[in-house]
Amino acid sequence: MPRIIAITGQKGGVGKTTSTVHIASRLADMGFRTCIIDFDTTQSNATRSILGPIWESEEKVRGICDVIANGGGLDDVFYETPRENLFIVPSEKKDPRGANYNIEALLNQLGLEGFNLLKELIEQSESLQSCHFVLVDNAPSLGITTVSSLLAADYFLIPVQTSDLSMESIGDTITAGLKVKKLQNPYLEPLGFFISSMDKRPKMAKKAVIELSDLSEKTGIKFYETMIPISSKFAFLPRDQKTIFDVTKSSERGHKEYLCLVDEILERIKDIETAESKKNKRVQVGKEA
Repeated sequence: MPRIIAITGQKGGVGKTTSTVHIASRLADMGFRTCIIDFDTTQSNATRSILGPIWESEEKVRGICDVIANGGGLDDVFYETPRENLFIVPSEKKDPRGANYNIEALLNQLGLEGFNLLKELIEQSESLQSCHFVLVDNAPSLGITTVSSLLAADYFLIPVQTSDLSMESIGDTITAGLKVKKLQNPYLEPLGFFISSMDKRPKMAKKAVIELSDLSEKTGIKFYETMIPISSKFAFLPRDQKTIFDVTKSSERGHKEYLCLVDEILERIKDIETAESKKNKRVQVGKEA
């Protein structure tokens, strides 16, 4: 069974897709069979970053939108990528007639079943069940697709930009994730939050780190030491379906930070699962007594 990580946040432009693609690519490079599910079905930026704009190709490539709209399973839209060990369930954004899909509306029409559809599709997919990690890239809102990904996930991870609007939204994102955990998915764990675009201005950067450190202490949720710098290179990578790992040396800015971030994430997962294992062991011992 895979570890499913929802990459989420209620503010656009904070680097969710960039983070999803780079974390997944690094995991794949480390030998983990990893899949990205592009569940930001209005922008489909993860798909563009990995496969290009498939909705513009003459050969209409099916994706998760077609599965939700017309039926089928995720095995039907599970694709290899040029990167070894990296796979994607893309979002094709437009139907064969060129009209935009409205996945939020389709899922809403299904009621409760719509909220749980992604979870069921993942559980029924042999291809996804054979992965070590599944990363779900979400829209910058708390709509039904984001809630669906939290219901399907084991962990949620929050990228944050050091701007006032992004800093203000992180508390709402944490609250939403914890509410889903409390009411509907007790297995969901907050994996933490990290700075995905570090402000170059020292005073602003320092202020953001202090505020996020305080939030971490208050909530008990991990704030990662690794901070991703702002770099113009990231803006041009999707055009060529490249990552920072493909165009820079491991010692360069951006490249080395994502290496360190993934190491931190894996260590955090290990800590959470070790603590959970010990907790379950105590419960079992108590029942035996």
